[in-house]
Amino acid sequence: MSQQILPYLQSLRTSVATISDVAAGNPAHVKLCASVSGDLLDRMMVERSAGVAFKVECYAAMSDLLPDLEHALMGSSRDPIQELKTICSAGDAAAFDQFEKLSGAIRHSLLATGTPQAVSLCKSIVQIETGYMRKFDQARRAQCAQSAAAGKAASGARNVRAIDEKALLEFIRMKYPQESELGIHECNFILGGFSKFTALISLDNAKSLPAQLILRGDAAASYGGASVIDEYRLFNVLHEQGVCVPRPFALEESGKVFGSPFMLVEKMPGAAMGHMFDLPTEPNKPLLDNVVANLVTIHRIPLAVIGDRMDGANIRSSEKAIQWIDDAESKWTPLARPSVVFETAFEWLRRNASLNDKAPRTLVHGDYSLHNFLALDNKISAILDWEFSHIGNPAYDLGYFYPMAKSLSSWEDFLQAYGNAGMPIPDEDQLNYNILFATTRLGVMICQAVKAFASGLETGLAATV
Repeated sequence: MSQQILPYLQSLRTSVATISDVAAGNPAHVKLCASVSGDLLDRMMVERSAGVAFKVECYAAMSDLLPDLEHALMGSSRDPIQELKTICSAGDAAAFDQFEKLSGAIRHSLLATGTPQAVSLCKSIVQIETGYMRKFDQARRAQCAQSAAAGKAASGARNVRAIDEKALLEFIRMKYPQESELGIHECNFILGGFSKFTALISLDNAKSLPAQLILRGDAAASYGGASVIDEYRLFNVLHEQGVCVPRPFALEESGKVFGSPFMLVEKMPGAAMGHMFDLPTEPNKPLLDNVVANLVTIHRIPLAVIGDRMDGANIRSSEKAIQWIDDAESKWTPLARPSVVFETAFEWLRRNASLNDKAPRTLVHGDYSLHNFLALDNKISAILDWEFSHIGNPAYDLGYFYPMAKSLSSWEDFLQAYGNAGMPIPDEDQLNYNILFATTRLGVMICQAVKAFASGLETGLAATV
């Protein structure tokens, strides 16, 4: 049995144990564990059944390229090519990581050659990996569809930490002395992402505060993004500018109450509409139009109102892009996860970063996605998670929403609505750049989470999902 499957088995055992523990007494949690257990089994079944075959297909595709590679490189990469020949002829799926490393080395040599044939072969090498990932994902989806007769919900639940309700209540009363009779009825963590803790705080006897608040706190493991300290400051500006954000109420910067800084904001109505890995299956043009209207509100905020303390405010948009590319690659490299696709993306994005200087600068949300919206009756009630917000090219928000725009209606409708609102539509080069840019950064974050799960740094339902 492959060592890579062990974390899945360990998490499966935990999920099953939780399901069988009647004392847990939380139907929603039990349902989530059952869902996760099914997902784990689906993933392992595909890995054991189709995964090996897909890798062998990659070897066959590379074997077809080897004669042309030898001709294009004229013996300059003889050793990697010979080792590739050995791996491809043996068909050993366990050697796939080495296969990827050698493929990347050869791609570098081809780029250095720079001939039309070499460039064409580079594309072919990239297509081998993308073909493998597409087939694997299609097989996983097919297996999930077969197993999901009862329906299964995906979640971003993560490990939680204890909340000291007494310390939290003292903090709120200190911030709001008029709330002398305030009490905390209940505190529950909400299923969310890796970068922040999110909890619902239900209050008793609230006078000036709403009956429910959201606690959003920094997590120990960093997947990028600003602290809640910076988010809170921005929330105050956004709320004043009429952006659909929860009303901010308090910020705790010391970390003494919760174990890390946190902010308290208003609990907003509405529900999430999906995310880029669980796209809506039915078109929803009214929601798309409202998504665009809210994005236009963000992009129209005068930069003078935001101030020069905002990330990216004092550098060019291309420099901000390079910062994010460097950050993504620095987090990618230690993962020891060879990929021709990622290497190519980093190089191309860095080489073409100047495209981002072609547009007027605006406030950019940086994670403008369905999973960060609460919506009610096809209208956004709250835009959440501003930790990646910065000053830069607005095309990033557009490119980030690309797959979701196609799901809700079409990419063309999305851009047309943006233009009809009086906003300049970035040219095709800027849009294409930022579609790839957003996808690459997101991919690195996902691979970080996978690595953390496989190495035991993140456990429980969050890392499993």
